[in-house]
Amino acid sequence: MERDIRLNWETITEEARRRREARGMTQSHLAALAKVSRSTLSRFENKSGDVQLSSVLRILSVLDMVDRKLEGALLLRRSNDGSFTASFAPNFGGGALEAKSFPDRDALSSFLNEIGISEEAKRQAFLQLDQEQITSIAQVQLSADRLEHYWPIQFRHGKSQKAFQ
Repeated sequence: MERDIRLNWETITEEARRRREARGMTQSHLAALAKVSRSTLSRFENKSGDVQLSSVLRILSVLDMVDRKLEGALLLRRSNDGSFTASFAPNFGGGALEAKSFPDRDALSSFLNEIGISEEAKRQAFLQLDQEQITSIAQVQLSADRLEHYWPIQFRHGKSQKAFQ
């Protein structure tokens, strides 16, 4: 299958260098953290020669330029007043869970659509909520940006980055 994917390599390499320098890192330090040779990093930053994609991804990951996803379970609760809450429990790490509130079933359903929960998983979750007022949806994968957006206290930037590494 042919895909038409274009990367602005100039922007990527410039931003990577900018982030490295802003963090006060030498090429040798970044190369060590990314587990690539300093010459590989130099070729990447100078756009001179081939660099394996796996090496580029390791470099970009160290510089927080790759959107990694965290897998966990979405915990849903229904209150007696008809409102709902959703919390995200990561499979690894975590700490105290933050609850996101929804005034009604429609608002929760819209949220579940927004984060990519399948219709079947939603249907099962609502059945369980009607019967027991609590349920979970396993194997949910969310990006750091989404986690920070929906649960800003639990996944604030500095804290969430540690969970992804």
